Amino acid sequence: MTELAETFDMERYLGVFLEEVEEHIERLEENLVQLEKSPDDESLVQAIFRSFHTIKGSSSSMGFQKMMELAHLMENLLDGVRKKTIAVTPELVDTLLRGVDILKFMRNGIALEGKEPEVETGDIVGMLQGLLGKKEAPKEHPQEEVPQKDHETLQVPEAAKEYTLTVYLTLDCSMKGVRAYLVINRLQESGIDVVSTNPSLSDLESERFGQSFEVLVRTALPPEAVKSIVESVAEIERVEVTVHESVETPEEKREEEKVEKALPLEGKKKVTGGLKKTVRVDVERLDALMNLVGELVIDRARLEDIIQRLRESKEVAHLRNLLVDTTTHIGRVTNELQMEIMKARMLPLAEVFNRFPRMVRDLARNFGKEIDFIIEGEDTELDRSLIEEITDPLIHLLRNAVDHGIEPPAERVALGKPPRGRILLKAYQEENSVVILVQDDGRGIDVEKIRQKALALGLASQEELARMSDREAMEFIFYSGFSTNDKVTDVSGRGVGMDIVRRNIERVNGQVHVESEKGKGTTFFLRLPLTLAIIRALLVRVDGAIYSIPLADVVEIEKIEKKDTYWVNRTLTSLFRGRALPLLRLQDLLEGKKAEYEEGTEIPEVLYTVVVNAARVLAGLVVDAIIGEQEIVIKSLGSYIGDVRGLGGATILGDGRVSLIVDVASLLWKMVQVGG
Repeated sequence: MTELAETFDMERYLGVFLEEVEEHIERLEENLVQLEKSPDDESLVQAIFRSFHTIKGSSSSMGFQKMMELAHLMENLLDGVRKKTIAVTPELVDTLLRGVDILKFMRNGIALEGKEPEVETGDIVGMLQGLLGKKEAPKEHPQEEVPQKDHETLQVPEAAKEYTLTVYLTLDCSMKGVRAYLVINRLQESGIDVVSTNPSLSDLESERFGQSFEVLVRTALPPEAVKSIVESVAEIERVEVTVHESVETPEEKREEEKVEKALPLEGKKKVTGGLKKTVRVDVERLDALMNLVGELVIDRARLEDIIQRLRESKEVAHLRNLLVDTTTHIGRVTNELQMEIMKARMLPLAEVFNRFPRMVRDLARNFGKEIDFIIEGEDTELDRSLIEEITDPLIHLLRNAVDHGIEPPAERVALGKPPRGRILLKAYQEENSVVILVQDDGRGIDVEKIRQKALALGLASQEELARMSDREAMEFIFYSGFSTNDKVTDVSGRGVGMDIVRRNIERVNGQVHVESEKGKGTTFFLRLPLTLAIIRALLVRVDGAIYSIPLADVVEIEKIEKKDTYWVNRTLTSLFRGRALPLLRLQDLLEGKKAEYEEGTEIPEVLYTVVVNAARVLAGLVVDAIIGEQEIVIKSLGSYIGDVRGLGGATILGDGRVSLIVDVASLLWKMVQVGG
């Protein structure tokens, strides 16, 4: 029979290989940091060993020799930990994490160029061999050693027998097609004639089978030798060998194969109700589905508008009722479809949170600090479009917590605190938002020092600072270039970071605020929408046009009478919950004009005001009329128009008109920058 293994297209498995390695690298970083805290956790040691073993096997099957050798060395090191001959120490974890970094570099190089990058591994190999107590070069794992024979000169002896090999893969095997390829390849390299497979070769390559498959072979080797060859492939759970005492004629074999194909594969894994069925979906496909849902939402809004018009006419009562029924049905289907698609787009925050234990651990060691890093609520889900957007803000907050927040052990003991600091990263869902908090029990924020710095930078006068509450004064830390750290480090002190945190969070319609007590610690709260594709908004009318203001930015709607306003610094102001509320004309803000009312100008008797809170500003946006709330679909303004300050996109209303979506944070940001 021709070389079956040669017909496999290994290029199609490269993407699967890269995903698998990336997943194991992320898992290794998390588990190695945990191992340092729980060195006697045998299940953890086994999980780490398994990850290195899988990376070794996968890289070997793809022909990436350096990656295989490095993973093999680290696998041996974990084998020593499993057997209690090697102790878990911070130095061992440091070395393993450094090795994982190199594996990550190799993996990323393969993703970019399709081949292993040139990387010097001598230092890390020497360190690993030192921990193993070996100086010789690493050898191939015994499982990787298989007999090699010349296929072209091999003749099947007269005493050859046929065996049916039933190969069972492990339940966590993610590259089943590759494992099937390796089994066939190993058998053929050992001089064994592979007659056929069940399911077919194309089905094996396309992974259209369960956790097992069959291979019919002809060889003079004993059953145990054949079984050993197959078991040398990684992620093989077990192999069953059925011996056929006599070799059938080709005609008999064809008849038998017809029968076998009509029967289910014996031992084939069945999916039970307790197992979750998952599928990998291209993000672009999900985005397209979300766009279709958006179109349905628009159609629903248009139908509702038609119904409203028909209600004014008694002549078409029957048609009106039909439309009501149709709209109700479409609305229900749309809501269900919308929820399902939104769920499909959701990812657990563990996708982001699991990156941070390694970072916090390395920073703590660099600064000579002892920190317990606690993660809670990592199962909380967020739209995949927001997952990456929050990574940088969280990195800044965690680095600041380690550098600024947590004191060195000696200082903590002198203050009556335990030597180990505590940093909490927690997420939870609150109504239609996800809240993420970063909390430390360190020094806290020195508000007086902030006031002095703000005065020195000319951000506020002495009188203005005196009127500010401590919570308001703390908001200065979000100004660009603002830092109270006298010492510049590789991590912080340059006045960059906190302004980026707020800007990035507000860019995705989120909010951030800080609470702190000197000597007790600091907590940063990040509030994020569940999704950016469909939001609830307040529709307002300004100069004949309809604008949409995201409800996340709206505090309240006020009908302010002229008699309840007063002038502050020549700006029309009203009192809102005990705070001064500047009244700004939304139309002028959007046109880039001075939006404040000034003394001497004509003031309407009633000002329809939307109270908003964004970009550290509480303000009242004066509009011509309030229309009401509506669920809207956010559409990009397109590359032709590009980014426009104050606008976050557009939506189509039920009557077909376009409504521009107000980006409140960017509108008010300019006021903050100029001290308005």
